[in-house]
Amino acid sequence: MKKLVAIFKTSSGRSQTWSYPTPGEGKAPEEIRGFLERLTMLSLFKKDDEKLFNQVVSAKYVETVETIIF
Repeated sequence: MKKLVAIFKTSSGRSQTWSYPTPGEGKAPEEIRGFLERLTMLSLFKKDDEKLFNQVVSAKYVETVETIIF
């Protein structure tokens, strides 16, 4: 299973992780960055007056390999 994992800075400078399962492939890095930067413009994600997605730091694909043992 592959997912997109992005790291953001909050408005207080802390790190915030966000992931999206089954993101699909074939998107250019610039397109993914643009999408993530649009998330920073939304004021939907707040906790105790702290904006959780204030600045995009990085993004990567993470692939998990599951091995059935029984």
